[in-house]
Amino acid sequence: MDRFFVSAEDWNEDRAVLGREESHHCLRVMRKRTADKVEIFDGAGRWGRGVIADESDGLVAVMVGEEGRDRRASPGIGLAVAIPKGKMMELVVQKAVELGVDQIQPLVTEHTVVRLEDESGAGKREKWQRVALEACKQCGRNFVPEVKAVASLEKVLGDRGGRAGLLASLRDDAVSLKKALGGLSAELEGVDLLIGPEGDFSAAETESAVAGGFQLVSFGPLVLRVETAVMYGLSALGYELR
Repeated sequence: MDRFFVSAEDWNEDRAVLGREESHHCLRVMRKRTADKVEIFDGAGRWGRGVIADESDGLVAVMVGEEGRDRRASPGIGLAVAIPKGKMMELVVQKAVELGVDQIQPLVTEHTVVRLEDESGAGKREKWQRVALEACKQCGRNFVPEVKAVASLEKVLGDRGGRAGLLASLRDDAVSLKKALGGLSAELEGVDLLIGPEGDFSAAETESAVAGGFQLVSFGPLVLRVETAVMYGLSALGYELR
């Protein structure tokens, strides 16, 4: 069943109205019509199944016959990743969503090649958030992870609270990912996976991360591309923790 996003404020009791962009996608791209069955979700755990009741002024109204609310998966899994070159960040966001992250933090580091028009990367962030939403629609997730504003590693280290942290590293003193995961507390609130750029984090950045509570972990002897490291690490975290 095709899925569409509905803002919480546009979902009243058993009737929900798709926004203009989602309505266009529903009617013009997916070719849906009145009485067709659809599934909707609000990005915060609420979902519903129903039929298209009407199309007025280009907006689709759905009469909901069944609905529910998902609980957030625990522990939370966050991804902090140095922005890779080209459009590869879109792939990273897509796969991170499919693999169950609850937040994505794009990073600019000393060795990051990508240069943004503004420090916060507002334009890019909006696009990546849209990619996250589309990934949720495709894979069946009812929680849309937040793609945070682009930040430096220093800022991220100061905003983490009490979450555990794992930094993928090629250093000789890094422990195996399996060993690190086995040592995590069963009462863990959340864990953040930190993935560096193609040129790796600088020595100073690595030391700052360790001082900030991150544990160095090894993904094996091979040098992985950013997107490969993301998928490898998140797959292992999901398997072990959920």
